[in-house]
Amino acid sequence: MPHNAGLYRGISVQVPRGSVLRAEFPDAVSVRNSVPYRLFDCISGAVAQAAPELMPAATGGTLVTFSLSEIGPDGASRVVEAIEPLRCGMGAVNGRDGVDARDNSLNNMRNHPLELVETTSSIRILEYDVRTDSGGPGRWRGGVGQTITAEVLCDGGIILARGLDRMRFPAWGVQGGHPGGKLEAIYNRGRADERRLGKIHELHIRRGDTITLNLPGGGGYGDPLAREPADVLADVQGGFVTATAAARDYGVVIAAGLVDVASTQALRTSRQHEAEPRARFGFGPDRELWERVFTDTVMNELNRKLYGLPKAIRQVARRAVFEAAVPGIADSAGRAITELITDPDAAARRLRVALDTMPVGT
Repeated sequence: MPHNAGLYRGISVQVPRGSVLRAEFPDAVSVRNSVPYRLFDCISGAVAQAAPELMPAATGGTLVTFSLSEIGPDGASRVVEAIEPLRCGMGAVNGRDGVDARDNSLNNMRNHPLELVETTSSIRILEYDVRTDSGGPGRWRGGVGQTITAEVLCDGGIILARGLDRMRFPAWGVQGGHPGGKLEAIYNRGRADERRLGKIHELHIRRGDTITLNLPGGGGYGDPLAREPADVLADVQGGFVTATAAARDYGVVIAAGLVDVASTQALRTSRQHEAEPRARFGFGPDRELWERVFTDTVMNELNRKLYGLPKAIRQVARRAVFEAAVPGIADSAGRAITELITDPDAAARRLRVALDTMPVGT
């Protein structure tokens, strides 16, 4: 028995039957990978409060298998091809940047060669790269996510991309680090009919249409203004950070492909007030505003009431409460919480009314 085994005596974890961590038939479990991602965040965040030097910032927190379903040669059946498994970036840790376009929290699936993808599917890959500026700024940068843009070359195609998470709230940074970029799904980017998409179950798409998926990055660790200018320059040269973001997020001025030492020093000096002690976690303005309305107390009350309802109607009831508090949130793909909640006090009052009038379970 380990010498510290006594520390664990009497500790147990109880997971109620039918809960999200202990699903039972007929619960939906197709996108089950989202659950452990959120569990990792909870555990990592809890441990980070006790030992911040040991724990990384949050990972990008999503895994997407991007697939195309097209009509088969017989004109009746369908052929489904997994185009690429798309990954986010990992969170930075004390002394080390996060890993780019690789999150091994759940898997290490390999990508598919693009030549093979285009040979076996009616699709053309227009872009497949790391997603610039998606890693959370910090003394140690969060890992960037992946990006892909694909053009469909057939009629009657259906895009499948389940598991799109972190569209609302990005991966949090720690110890002064900033959050990573949020996930984006864009239909026909750069065209007159461009639009932002929400979570994709089945997206019916026509010949010539394009879909762009920008995966989220991991959170940063430490004050971005303390990052070595040479490391920022290397990020710019490698395509992980733009020169604009280098100045905005890190206070590093890049000119003619080099660090402008004098301008960098002046910019960082003018922003020294930003180096004052910050909150342990950097959640970003969207989540901070959200939690002014949906506080822990209110969410615990909501969850207690939902557990009293039959499973079949819990999601419907939950959605109704959110829609009552924040009108239009259910159909607001691509819009930030800061755009949707302009008066948090009014939203909190609407939420209170919605909770008080919820149906009561037996």
